[in-house]
Amino acid sequence: MEITLNTSRQCIETASKKEYERLIQQYFKTDSSEKNKILMEQQIEALTYFLQNADFSYLRNRYHAMGFSGTSVLAIPETLKKMHIRLDREILCPVWKKR
Repeated sequence: MEITLNTSRQCIETASKKEYERLIQQYFKTDSSEKNKILMEQQIEALTYFLQNADFSYLRNRYHAMGFSGTSVLAIPETLKKMHIRLDREILCPVWKKR
């Protein structure tokens, strides 16, 4: 599963929050098929995990060090801890907060 994040004018954290809010609104507004609702639920779950557990200071520093600005893709495998961000040809792996 993949989630496109518009990071051209905002950081990864803000773009993730906006996509999360958009998905929540879309979930409750539309009469989507059961298949689409399940996909939205999975995306919301993945973004919730990402927003609660990623070290965004690290991500902001790495992102700016790479000099990237544009659209990013949050790639989400079945194991949420293995998600990563694709920036053109580069891959940015989040550091997870310790609990």
